[in-house]
Amino acid sequence: MKPNILVIITDQQRQDHLGCYGNKIIQTPNIDRLADSGIRFNRHYVNNPLCMPGRATLFTGLTPRGHTVRTNGINLPPQFTVLPEILNSTGYQTHLIGKLHLNCHHSKVPGMITETENHQALKAGKSVGGFESGEMSISHGTHVRGAYHDWLQKKLNGSPNPWLTIRENQGYGAEQCIYTEISEELHHSTWVANRTIDFLKHRDSTRPFFVWCSFPDPHHPFCPPPKYAELYPPEKIPVPVRRDGELDDLPPHFRQAYAGAQQFSGRAVNMPTKMADIQYREIIGLTYGMISLIDANVGRILNALNALQLEDETLVIFTSDHGDLMGDHWLMNKGPFHFEGLLKVPFIVRLPSSRGAGRAVDCLTSHLDFPPTILDFANMEFSEENVPHPPEAPLQRPALPGKSLMPILSGESFSLRDAVLVENDEDYLGINLRTLITERFKLTCYSDRDFGELFDLQQDPGELHNLWAAPEFATLKNELKLRLLDELMRTECPLPRRIGHA
Repeated sequence: MKPNILVIITDQQRQDHLGCYGNKIIQTPNIDRLADSGIRFNRHYVNNPLCMPGRATLFTGLTPRGHTVRTNGINLPPQFTVLPEILNSTGYQTHLIGKLHLNCHHSKVPGMITETENHQALKAGKSVGGFESGEMSISHGTHVRGAYHDWLQKKLNGSPNPWLTIRENQGYGAEQCIYTEISEELHHSTWVANRTIDFLKHRDSTRPFFVWCSFPDPHHPFCPPPKYAELYPPEKIPVPVRRDGELDDLPPHFRQAYAGAQQFSGRAVNMPTKMADIQYREIIGLTYGMISLIDANVGRILNALNALQLEDETLVIFTSDHGDLMGDHWLMNKGPFHFEGLLKVPFIVRLPSSRGAGRAVDCLTSHLDFPPTILDFANMEFSEENVPHPPEAPLQRPALPGKSLMPILSGESFSLRDAVLVENDEDYLGINLRTLITERFKLTCYSDRDFGELFDLQQDPGELHNLWAAPEFATLKNELKLRLLDELMRTECPLPRRIGHA
């Protein structure tokens, strides 16, 4: 029988918000334990820093240009084959718990399928996103809907909703910080773990499984249960990474975001990031609390795998769809700002029987590599047998631009590429931006604009000094532009295939 696959994914979690990635304050013993028994990727990047494009890439293996979900607010077109669908067609029992977000949460476009319709379809026993079964949560914080909300209402049985009971005189008044009376037992992070464990106990034991265990946190608003809200006092949290005057050296929309003067994908207009230091630290402390609650529940899931004797035959992957600026560079949340805190996410892989345990690798990888790795692990590949093409002209180009990480995981190789591509189409600004990340440098170019960003990640890991306009870096900048062009062409979507010569 094929091996099992468990994917644990969080929402909007940057890489350095875990103990195993060097954070000395946050308490994440269970995810750290997973890293100790697996392989930790230190330079794993998203290919778009927003929820819907990032998740569409994880499900299709295509760039945002390829799957067309260029930004939030665009549904993944139904004609694309998705990873759970491929696995299900070869015998895997595919199951979803928590957040999916391949469709908009809500829409005013008649007939457009939303997450609510997907939730209703799953309740009716229909397949959604390639999953033959599942229970969805929709949105974040106090507004989570879907199967979790249905469960909570039944659990409360008419009692007041503790999400709506706000504790007075809490915190320092930072934006989106909500102190509620929700208990750990009733929180959606605990619900996601409970439902995942229940599936593992009652799965079809005659089939391998692919489980998408998707936590809505630590996405804003910042509202962990009381116990976790008090775990990290703001006074003990360091201030974010930033430099006075750095906004003067960046494209104009960075300062517009700081002033709250512009709508962005991932950041609303009239939400300035001008806050006192203690307020930034309050946000980070509550985010740490949300992650520690996730960590406790990840521990419960891993313990269940062990108790059910599934540990030695299950691939476990922990990652996130993108990061969060968290006050770095005077900015919050996400948008067209390709800093490390937003682009670099955790990626931890534990092979069955903990093969290769305890390794950390520094090679460049991205979410484009996730589907090829899963298919390779399951002894499958992206099949185009049903796609007609001239038989005398065999296909020379892979259908997926990413690369399987199995050579890295097995220790056969130490690197797969020399660059990673990140792309954003920001409709609110009318700009397209593309970023090339190499071993040392990061270049960001904007369409139809004469500004950009160039950072030396080796000499300036905090990305505090934009070298775009520095004359001594003009030659390097042009060389990186050519490499960016090459990466854009290399990752261009080769679908649909040609069916003849003319």
